[in-house]
Amino acid sequence: MASPAVGGASPSPIRPARPAGRLGSEEFNSGSLPTAQEAAVLYAANHAEAAASILKAEIKDPVGRNNKQAWLMLFDLYQVAQNRQEFDSLSMLFTVKFEQSPPVWADNADGAANDPRRNQSRERKDFFALKPSAGGDLAGEIEKFRAFAESQGTVRLDLAKVTSLAAEEALLLASALGQLRKKKLPMWFNNAEVLEKALRASFNERPADEQKSYWLLLFELLILQGRMDDFEALGLEFAVAYEMSPPNWEVYVNAIAAESAKGAPGAKPAAGTPAPEAGYALKGVLSQASANQIAELNNYASARTEVAVDMGKVLRIEFSFTSAFFDVVKAIQLAGKRVILTNLNELNAALLEALGVNRYAILVRRR
Repeated sequence: MASPAVGGASPSPIRPARPAGRLGSEEFNSGSLPTAQEAAVLYAANHAEAAASILKAEIKDPVGRNNKQAWLMLFDLYQVAQNRQEFDSLSMLFTVKFEQSPPVWADNADGAANDPRRNQSRERKDFFALKPSAGGDLAGEIEKFRAFAESQGTVRLDLAKVTSLAAEEALLLASALGQLRKKKLPMWFNNAEVLEKALRASFNERPADEQKSYWLLLFELLILQGRMDDFEALGLEFAVAYEMSPPNWEVYVNAIAAESAKGAPGAKPAAGTPAPEAGYALKGVLSQASANQIAELNNYASARTEVAVDMGKVLRIEFSFTSAFFDVVKAIQLAGKRVILTNLNELNAALLEALGVNRYAILVRRR
């Protein structure tokens, strides 16, 4: 691959665009792309210095210096490389040029000195998929879940495979969740609506004296998700069905989610309730080694009509993986779902636009 020219003739910000399609399965020719996308592709191929070179040439060019996207991509490159000196120098030039505040340096950003690839094999160790064992036993799996959650200190419970359960299993799961809640253990839930549907179906399919454990489990799930209005509506149904008072609402605060919500722009969570999920968060360098993350994303998307994917902690999408990532997004969209890729930095946003991913997903840049 020829290196991009840094000197010589002034580059034009308006270049022939590549026909809509994917880049991941072919050798890219950087000269066929607009400057921003050219730099994004180089960065994806792990040529950060080459990407910075053409961006610096762009902002010095008489025409290209008005290309604000090139400036913002340079900020992202310096942030990733933890190059504070160049970041600050660029900030002064940006302020003079555009008469507005530059991006803010993030002290805790995942840069080269803290490359997420080092932790990729350890990511999401608190994920637990609850499903019947090979022999159909769920009670034993519930106990494994409780022990696992306590050992990890946090847990994200996937409930996609729990489509039916016995009354004693419902009571056991309600008890396990209640114990973890009282210990203030941070919990998140994937596909909770699958279990909720199974529980509501059991209200009508079982004799009244066998139904109570299903009600109790649903009450517990609503508490853990901060759904007070739904809890109160269910309480009325319970009072009519059993002519007795329902359980009392209890406040559960996921300390980790609450702390994250404090820093979210415009976030106004209801008092005493955890912030709603912002979507499935991808992290690190997305590559062939990210199979577990992609499998979890597909699982997350399976029971949703709108699939939000938080890209804020994605350091880079490896060039050799772009075709596979394109196919993942396309498959979710073609399944009739609305895909939203949020919190994108300029580097990754430009790459996805070069790939044509914006034909299958809404791209939302980081503020």
